[in-house]
Amino acid sequence: MREGVETMKVEHGDWTIDSRPQQMGHHWHSWCEIERRPTDDGVGGEIFHLSDIGHFDTQQAAYARAVSWAKAWIEANF
Repeated sequence: MREGVETMKVEHGDWTIDSRPQQMGHHWHSWCEIERRPTDDGVGGEIFHLSDIGHFDTQQAAYARAVSWAKAWIEANF
């Protein structure tokens, strides 16, 4: 992660969603990292980087979109 980039971490089931918007010009580019922790029975964890989620006028809107998009992605795929 770049120095000075703020993140918002949200727990969703076995997953941690780390929303990391980046300012590009006057807009905020929304993207996130999704991590599933290893399970107690030894199944390894996973990490996904989801980018190109959209551009927004505010940092808060970029955070919110990444989190909602990631939750929908998790529900659709796991």
